[in-house]
Amino acid sequence: MASNLAIEIEYPDRNIDLGAFDLNLLLVLNALLRFRNLTHAGNDLRLSQPATSRALTRLREMFGDDLLTRSNRTFELTPLAKVLAPKVEAAIGNISNIFGGQVQAPERFAVAMADHLALLLVSNLTGYFREVSPTTVFVPMIGLSNVITQLESGGADLALGITDDTPTGFYCRALPPVATVCVARKGHVAASGKTTYEELGRFLSLRIGSTYNTGFGEAYDGLEALRPRGRETLTVPDIHTAARLVQETDAVLVLPAASAYFLAARYGLQTFVPKKGVMPTYQISMIWHERWHRNSIHAGVRSMIASGILEAA
Repeated sequence: MASNLAIEIEYPDRNIDLGAFDLNLLLVLNALLRFRNLTHAGNDLRLSQPATSRALTRLREMFGDDLLTRSNRTFELTPLAKVLAPKVEAAIGNISNIFGGQVQAPERFAVAMADHLALLLVSNLTGYFREVSPTTVFVPMIGLSNVITQLESGGADLALGITDDTPTGFYCRALPPVATVCVARKGHVAASGKTTYEELGRFLSLRIGSTYNTGFGEAYDGLEALRPRGRETLTVPDIHTAARLVQETDAVLVLPAASAYFLAARYGLQTFVPKKGVMPTYQISMIWHERWHRNSIHAGVRSMIASGILEAA
């Protein structure tokens, strides 16, 4: 009866010190394995034939193998050289990518933000990715629920909000304050210019739901700081519901200027600034994980968002 014998070869563990090797030899090895000819390999690397020959001698000593053997007027690869060829080519390709300045485009890019900011930014961000990284799917994440955890896990790539305690490993860039404007139905008494900001509290106060969850260490929108405090407060889920209520009630919204003008144009509302009193400014920050800090595509998105919010205002 025949028996199958499994032969196991054990190699001693070796800690290889790359500093002890001339890594330029990797380029020579790659050229020799591709061309199988000293002259052609040297020409490709702009080396003389003697220099290429000396490099081959050093490679043979390192590997303990001839690598190239003469056959008639050509060279053939040894079995070891055939195994090395695809590995060396892959190594050269990886090194080229590392030092070639090429940034791998992400498959998706998710930005967590409040809905009134999405109205201003989504179109420009979609165009940015179409131009700079067509293979990247841009995903607007409306709302700021559990956003710090999502940034850490990779569920989101960037967030627009305010955080009272940015954890270690995150960047938080505050944008300059943005002017605000009041939004009300057309003909509202507060738009006459006789009502101060402080007096807006006597009208219905609308709280946008996405701005209300302000847990410690989490991100939230800055609209809540703008809301006139009144006797009657109604919480609504989104900015569009708030705009519809403004159409039908005496409610007054205080919004960043660009968002206010956008909603006023869409829903036929009136914008105004009280002639008396000081209007609050809208403050927002960009928050991202440190792993994306030096990524050029991510930096481009941050720059576009910053300029988009400020220019729109």
